[in-house]
Amino acid sequence: MFEIAICDDNAQDRQRLSERIDKNIPEAEKIRIHEYDSGLLLLEAIKGIRFSIIFLDVQMKGIDGEETAIRIRELDNNVILVFYTGFVEPSPRSFEVQPYRYIMKNMTEKIMDRYIKDALDKMIEFGQAPFLTANMNRERLFLRADDIVYIEKYKKNTRVHISESSYRIYGIKPNEKGDTPDIRIPEKLEKIYEKLKDHGFGYPHDSYIVNLKYLVYCTSKILKLKDIDNTFQIARSKTQEFNKLKEDFMLSKYREGVYNGE
Repeated sequence: MFEIAICDDNAQDRQRLSERIDKNIPEAEKIRIHEYDSGLLLLEAIKGIRFSIIFLDVQMKGIDGEETAIRIRELDNNVILVFYTGFVEPSPRSFEVQPYRYIMKNMTEKIMDRYIKDALDKMIEFGQAPFLTANMNRERLFLRADDIVYIEKYKKNTRVHISESSYRIYGIKPNEKGDTPDIRIPEKLEKIYEKLKDHGFGYPHDSYIVNLKYLVYCTSKILKLKDIDNTFQIARSKTQEFNKLKEDFMLSKYREGVYNGE
């Protein structure tokens, strides 16, 4: 089941978009559409619902769509964001929240349907990414690949590091000392990589694999990941393979395009 949010203070615009989503979702996929007429109501809902995609108006009463999007990213770094608006030009601030598409309300239905279908296809693609079974404090935890920043070798198995926003989503809280519990996967790193290599993960060193989605910068020798203080070494033996994978990943993101003109 895909949870879809539409946030727009105009009821007619919400209804139109809901109808276009119903028209363009594949019959085999099950969805539930939630409608909100303000950014504050949407932000409150995110605390209890994990949305797969959010269609967000930019010009709204109260907090506008851009401010809402910034707060969404503080709560969920992985949800697909699509701006749905009559506002013509995206501002530099819009790029900070990594929207997948920018749909104009004055588009023809043919063009709008194509953009909506593309966004829904991306949602379904993300939904097909594997879940990994991990252990935390003797409890089983099912992790989405998108929530993982990196995985490292640790003792006889591996230790997983997830994004900061994911701790809230999984209900993981720090202990009295402020430390978060270890998340372990009782599998070898090489075996885990085989599951994740087609989903945006790279293998820059024998000791860890990284999610390229969280890549902040990368040189020939080191890389930096979002939410992680330290940097990571790129092994000489891994450089060529890792750089090729990184370039392919970045090229695919470029081809997707954030804003498409017609």
